[in-house]
Amino acid sequence: MPIVTIVSNPLSAEQRRELVRDVTEACARVMRLPAQTIVVVLDEKPPEAIGVGGVLLADRPPS
Repeated sequence: MPIVTIVSNPLSAEQRRELVRDVTEACARVMRLPAQTIVVVLDEKPPEAIGVGGVLLADRPPS
């Protein structure tokens, strides 16, 4: 039973659904396993807990 963990910024419920669906489909296809065996864990972090290029996401201007 593969377990995929994704660490990301906070997502909406619709984004979570889409991400879990797409990752599950891709893993099942590539690993040639039933989708029911794929576990996806979302580990959402607040912007002040993620740094990119030495800068916290909370400190970056909105894009």
